[in-house]
Amino acid sequence: MAERYVEVTRSAEPVQRSLVEEALEEAGIPFETMEGHSPSAILGFANPVVDLIYRVPEDKLQAAKDALCARGIVCDISARLLRRTFEEVVQPLLGQPAPDLGRLAYLVGINNKETVRALFALTLEAEGGLALLEALFFALAPEDVSALRALARVIAGRRSAAFTERFLAEVRSGPKPVRLGLLEVISELPLAFPREEALAAALRDEDPEVRDAASEALFATKRTDYGYDPEAPAAEREKAIERFLRASRMA
Repeated sequence: MAERYVEVTRSAEPVQRSLVEEALEEAGIPFETMEGHSPSAILGFANPVVDLIYRVPEDKLQAAKDALCARGIVCDISARLLRRTFEEVVQPLLGQPAPDLGRLAYLVGINNKETVRALFALTLEAEGGLALLEALFFALAPEDVSALRALARVIAGRRSAAFTERFLAEVRSGPKPVRLGLLEVISELPLAFPREEALAAALRDEDPEVRDAASEALFATKRTDYGYDPEAPAAEREKAIERFLRASRMA
């Protein structure tokens, strides 16, 4: 009887396809592929997206999932493991005035993005969860931009006034790695957030590396740089900043 193959994942992205194949090959798991079509093909769009479906032997399915998850490619979130992590790592920190965030930051760094987002969402709904996530946000700023970006999206609409005040203070005078990390994710914060104030402070920073990061953040949020050059003389930089601030006030 022929061995039964079942689908483990599918992808329309060439880069992800390479990662999937590399992970399965390194794990020694045989696989076969076949073409599938996204809903756009069914609906008759001119350029339908073609998925490549990856199938593995049925008895190797879990091993294949584990191999892909270890690479952060495709992961099934274990509700049991998520709840256990929340109870053992997050809950003891809730309500503490100065929680030790080392273990939580470590777990966020080593877990796949789906699990991390789920843990953030679960924490947000707990009493004291927002305060804990806001503290974690600034702890992650100099270390893990990927996790910081995910966290920014989770707390964006629920942030406290204290978070906004601290963000502005850190952008102005925090340690350089923190300033750089915050600028990386400022575009993830909502329009109601005082992004212009934060960006203006960073664009005036004395450190050219911070000014360069601020220039990139300005373009990411406004799709233009208003003629700002981080290496230009201070007077020229200030004229560009004023153009940016005037345009923001008029928007």
